[in-house]
Amino acid sequence: MLNDQQKEKLTNFVKFVKQELGIKHTPTIAILNERRDLKTTASYDYAKENKVIKAYAKNRMLVDVMRSIAHEMVHHKQWEDGKLKVQPPDIGGPIEDIANAKAGQFIKMFAKIDETIYE
Repeated sequence: MLNDQQKEKLTNFVKFVKQELGIKHTPTIAILNERRDLKTTASYDYAKENKVIKAYAKNRMLVDVMRSIAHEMVHHKQWEDGKLKVQPPDIGGPIEDIANAKAGQFIKMFAKIDETIYE
């Protein structure tokens, strides 16, 4: 599980990504210590009324959890903008490629603010 310092860094990162993307309503973010129904490291179900990002954190570096959350936040912004209407493919395609690219960019941008995310 994340310690208090990691939780604070993650909270600051989520605020940063929300501002960068111009997200209107931040989804709930659940940090999981067990996979439960997750098949990958994170998920976002845009079809449900309650928007929730689930991220698996056990035995993962904080920066990896952050990147997973940023990826799903990009999908949330795509949903807010009406660009996410059907389930995108898990690999490739414009929707997924944009989420991957933006998540990586946000990590690099945030590391300039807090380089300790790599520790």
